[in-house]
Amino acid sequence: MKKLTIILIAIISLFAFDAKSQSFEKGDNIFNAGLGFGYYGYGYVYGRSFSIPAITANYEVGLGDFIGVGPYVGIASWNYSGTGFNGGYSIFAIGGRASFHLTDILLNDALELDVNEKWDIYATLIMGLNFNLYSGDFQDLETNEVRLNLGPILGFRYNFSKSFGLYLEGGRGSFSYGTIGLSLTM
Repeated sequence: MKKLTIILIAIISLFAFDAKSQSFEKGDNIFNAGLGFGYYGYGYVYGRSFSIPAITANYEVGLGDFIGVGPYVGIASWNYSGTGFNGGYSIFAIGGRASFHLTDILLNDALELDVNEKWDIYATLIMGLNFNLYSGDFQDLETNEVRLNLGPILGFRYNFSKSFGLYLEGGRGSFSYGTIGLSLTM
């Protein structure tokens, strides 16, 4: 019971702080860390014996009240075993991203929807490199390679306070079709 009380107090305290007056501002520094889901393009699901989920992180600097840019990194790993087959992938991603924050300029100003400033809705374009490393029984079928990664993302962030929030992104991210994680505004 004591642990439950502490957890409830911690959750309530997150909502006790006021969010900033605008969802995204020039000079904002945001660090995101998340886990990917809905993997694409990296082997077969059948026989997966071990995997490290897609772990990604990015840092965004507000260049203006609606535009932010920054780097991203990610890592993921899958192992497969089946009848007469053992192998796996390790993928490392690095690149840059540019985000256009839509809440204030599009939703609130142009469409007059009056979306709460705790919500940050944004569209992002990522561009980088994926280093795909394969090891296993079928070296002639799969090779180590470097691939260009280019993709659009639509993201939603809810800021519980001036410095803490949760985010959800969907689209062609660094490893998966979706990412969920924590945001820290510094």
